[in-house]
Amino acid sequence: MEYKKLKFIVYAPPFNENSGGVMALHKLCDLLNESEETAYLYLEFRKPLITDHESLLMKILYPLRLFKYYFLKFVPTSYGKNLFLNTPRIIYGIKKNIDNTVVIYPEIVSGNPLEVKNVVRWLLHKPGFHTGEINYGKSDIYFFYQVIFNDPTINPYDDHLLSVLWVRDDIYKKTNFGERKGICYMLRKGKNRKITHDTENSILLDGKSHGEVAKVMNECEYFISYDMETMYSQYAVLCGCKSIVIPEKGVSKDEWQPKKEFQYGIAYGFDDIEEAEKTKHLVYDVLKKIEDESNQSVSKFVNRIYTLVGKN
Repeated sequence: MEYKKLKFIVYAPPFNENSGGVMALHKLCDLLNESEETAYLYLEFRKPLITDHESLLMKILYPLRLFKYYFLKFVPTSYGKNLFLNTPRIIYGIKKNIDNTVVIYPEIVSGNPLEVKNVVRWLLHKPGFHTGEINYGKSDIYFFYQVIFNDPTINPYDDHLLSVLWVRDDIYKKTNFGERKGICYMLRKGKNRKITHDTENSILLDGKSHGEVAKVMNECEYFISYDMETMYSQYAVLCGCKSIVIPEKGVSKDEWQPKKEFQYGIAYGFDDIEEAEKTKHLVYDVLKKIEDESNQSVSKFVNRIYTLVGKN
């Protein structure tokens, strides 16, 4: 069977080191190119709107904000990219309804903005979790970042795992081997959950750079996450913290994380700290193994897409 050469377009927001999903999209484009496929980023810039709640100054500056939007959207520039990743940007020349182009949307994107015939929907979280709505096409092909994000009612393929991991062990590592004290914590996707620990003497890490986060993690004894699905919990372990995820009511430890290796080093609640400490030494090797398997995951993804849409 001969296959036509495909072009992949990864639809993504500008690079943001504080968003695991955005980093995964950019890294996927990089890995596709490194595996000798042809892949581009289509950067999604949101058009600014004037609302009644905005200040007078922001309304006055609206023309400048609008100019910036159109400039970034239509002028070739490195803005929004990570210069260490092989992610060429596509702005023009996206042909609609042709067979040799595949667009990859994260699950938060509604519909098919680029109107490309072949659509891959990458479930980086549970469908509808962030937006409250699901608007996908009938012919979309689904892949999932983790098994727990898959929705069997819309995806018939339980082997469509596409797990891209970029371990930032250049930043997250233990540098403090002496005394530690205090608590740092993150809300992120758990920002609407009830805070159950004393925040008066705790450091909130949301919005800080990777370097700032790693520095604080090397000073504190405990890291608490209200986001149940963030790699910062593993990063905290690499930095020497006792890492704790606040449980969700009615969700068991195995339901939270079905794979045992993803539980290593992370306490599911304060009563689980002693057990987590027994496996913290395994976290680094698990992360590096998963990172190595990312290349295999991308290779399987490419082969599957060619099988489904690449036939001549």
